[in-house]
Amino acid sequence: MTRAIDASRGEAAVITGSGRATSSPNPTGHLAGVRKGYRMSARSYRPRHRRPSKAKPALVVSTLSTAFILAGASNAHAATSDDFARLRQCESGGDYSINTGNGFYGAYQFDLQTWHGLGYPGLPSNASAATQDAAARALQSQRGWQPWPSCSRQLGLRHHSGSSQ
Repeated sequence: MTRAIDASRGEAAVITGSGRATSSPNPTGHLAGVRKGYRMSARSYRPRHRRPSKAKPALVVSTLSTAFILAGASNAHAATSDDFARLRQCESGGDYSINTGNGFYGAYQFDLQTWHGLGYPGLPSNASAATQDAAARALQSQRGWQPWPSCSRQLGLRHHSGSSQ
């Protein structure tokens, strides 16, 4: 029985030792137990992967980093003391010693994990105003305005590290 093999339907052809092509419903079935001398015809072979690019990755990375640096420099400026004053007012009404029992303390409403993670002991509400201001600046330089999502959005502060609108 002779049957035409249609490569466009995914049928595979195997050339047997006698030179005859046989078809298989499993396109890779012929690979199991293939002996030396058995080969696929050149016509039915299609590469499955693209050839590796010859572009130089270091050049691409360098170009991309330059683009990101230039884009960031064009619209970002450092957070000002006015930004922190407005943030303090929004978070706690400007009260450095506030402790309402909700798990957030001080003028910037630090939680204890963040406060201790910054290397400060005790409660933020017991720390001096200068210490809380320094902690807020350090946190903002590390994580941007993200630790204060509601007030930063309300005040129009951007969520990028070290920047504001």
